[in-house]
Amino acid sequence: MRLDALFRPKSIAVIGASEKPTIGRRLIVSLDRIGFTGPVFPINPNYSMVLGRTCYPSISDTPEAPDVAVFCLGHRLVLDAFTAAAERGIKGAVIYDGGFAERGEEGRWLQDRIAAICRERGIALCGPNCMGMLNPIERNSTYLQEIRDPEPLAGNVGIVSQSGGLCVSLLTDVSRFGFSHLVSCGNEAVLDAGDFLEYLIEDPHTTVIGCFIETVRRPERFAAALDHASARNKPVVALKVGRTARARYAVTTHTAGAAGDSAAFSDMLRTRPR
Repeated sequence: MRLDALFRPKSIAVIGASEKPTIGRRLIVSLDRIGFTGPVFPINPNYSMVLGRTCYPSISDTPEAPDVAVFCLGHRLVLDAFTAAAERGIKGAVIYDGGFAERGEEGRWLQDRIAAICRERGIALCGPNCMGMLNPIERNSTYLQEIRDPEPLAGNVGIVSQSGGLCVSLLTDVSRFGFSHLVSCGNEAVLDAGDFLEYLIEDPHTTVIGCFIETVRRPERFAAALDHASARNKPVVALKVGRTARARYAVTTHTAGAAGDSAAFSDMLRTRPR
């Protein structure tokens, strides 16, 4: 499964696009403002035009299969829309809404079904329950917060965060450093922090990587990525949360993760080659 489409999409379908002040509008505004040059396909059967673009009733009606589809829909509407997008041939996807594995058995079933489609079709998925991704250097964004001033954003720092709130905070003050990529990975139904970390290690625009970690779903994968970063002389700064019982409960209800042993995580970091 290749991550290029997620990090560097050539075309984007916005499923749930709207003229109203919603995520589906903010994303298109941000893409225009950041200078994205590829096709953007608004998808919503209730509109013929959105922000000056032809709006299509379904992703099956777009003139070409988009690289990436972003889902600006409530969680109960995502599965049918995702199935249609997979059949259309998307390579990557971002699902923003919560209500999946972090919210009980029904949500877990929805998330598992979407993950199965991704693995069957080779679709790189960010989320669900995430803020999306931002690539200011190459001027593309699937990040749900409206980008108001893109000029100061670009820099050399890559961020992988399981907290969307941290991403919001980082983007409010870019006076000290800018970003090569920012990834809010949410529930990590398919791709996890280790996968995103590995990609940023090979990214030529990224010279240092910051990680905000609530849970490590595949410790061996994450440790291997850290070893790779060390071999490439690329520093990784990791902040692990979830030490107290209250914090561990918050992690479970936030991104459906198990906070795990913070001491074991610290040991994993300390034993990596430097």
